Amino acid sequence: MLTSRHSRWMPVAALAGLASCFALAAVSPSDTLLKLRHEWRTQVERDTKKAREDYAVKLVKLEKELADGGDYAGAGKASWERRRISGETGRSGAEDPAAPPAVTDGQPIILEASAARLSGGIVYDAAAGMLSRWSMTGAAAWILPPGLKAGGYEVELTWSCAPDAGGDMVIKEGRYALRRTVKSSVSWVDYKTEVIGTLRLMVNSRLLELTAAAVKGQGLLQLKSIRLLPATGTK
Repeated sequence: MLTSRHSRWMPVAALAGLASCFALAAVSPSDTLLKLRHEWRTQVERDTKKAREDYAVKLVKLEKELADGGDYAGAGKASWERRRISGETGRSGAEDPAAPPAVTDGQPIILEASAARLSGGIVYDAAAGMLSRWSMTGAAAWILPPGLKAGGYEVELTWSCAPDAGGDMVIKEGRYALRRTVKSSVSWVDYKTEVIGTLRLMVNSRLLELTAAAVKGQGLLQLKSIRLLPATGTK
């Protein structure tokens, strides 16, 4: 009877063991598939990164040429395309920073790093209160206050840049642009504040954007803020 009882239960145990094996076998291919898919996507992104960056550089050049020639609609399309390939246009409008309050006549317009809309890999470091990781495809844009008067505005930057980094930056609104070479501030942790030039703004300009025209070393700069100071005679 003992032998008979064991003979009845052994097949059940064996079947349970086989079921466990089948379950493990079913999980393993799935895990392998996910791994292969991740490796494939990573490789595709790596292989196409250079092509996207080259395309973005050409779009920046095209945008400037069209704007210089007075074709602002075409320049806007080139700008939109550049932002699309960098992923910025994937955001919903609700994610954009709220428009700042109107400024009193003669008061500076302060654009903090935390209020920028970012694309192309630029990141905001909340602890340091600055923007970093600038590349040729990167852009930071700020919504300007409503009721902005047309005229010249001195552009004051607070930034840092190591001696082996830097390049050329372009600050622009809808029609006008200001291009400057980024000066070293001794190191990444030493910030300096300086007026870099005067930019003309159109009446009711909506956006101010900072992009890179050339980058060397470890990046363009680390930016804390931009201040627009109305120049004498701005109406």
